[in-house]
Amino acid sequence: MRWKHVLSVIGGFFAALAHQYSLILTCVIIAIIFDIVTGLIKSRVKEKPWSSRRGVIGFWKKIALLVALFFGMFLDFFIPVALTAVNAELPFSSPFGLIIGVYITLNESISICENLYAINPMTLPKWIMTLMRKTSEKIDDGDGKSDKK
Repeated sequence: MRWKHVLSVIGGFFAALAHQYSLILTCVIIAIIFDIVTGLIKSRVKEKPWSSRRGVIGFWKKIALLVALFFGMFLDFFIPVALTAVNAELPFSSPFGLIIGVYITLNESISICENLYAINPMTLPKWIMTLMRKTSEKIDDGDGKSDKK
């Protein structure tokens, strides 16, 4: 009985928190699920045995992505409150949660395309894979200039 109350409070907290971020949360979660599914299919097609160690590592990586997203959302709430304490104000809303969410969604989308290409190279046009690789390199470099050839 008490667990129902605790879960209700936790669920209500996250529902209130997610109200502003519902679209980006949905995109991130869907991208993570698709990446997991395509990764599992890729491992079966490539006849690689499933490893519980790799699975646990992958699980914690996905949890870390969600923690990063929630941290960005926390910053979006914390920064305006902290600035109010010193009588300052941002002329725009804090973008950290959105930026992190878009970054995660893009990275997971690139991984999904790579998985689909590994499953069957005819699944996606070659130009999409080229575009995804270049995008991934630019994201990783941060300045848009790739060191990779």
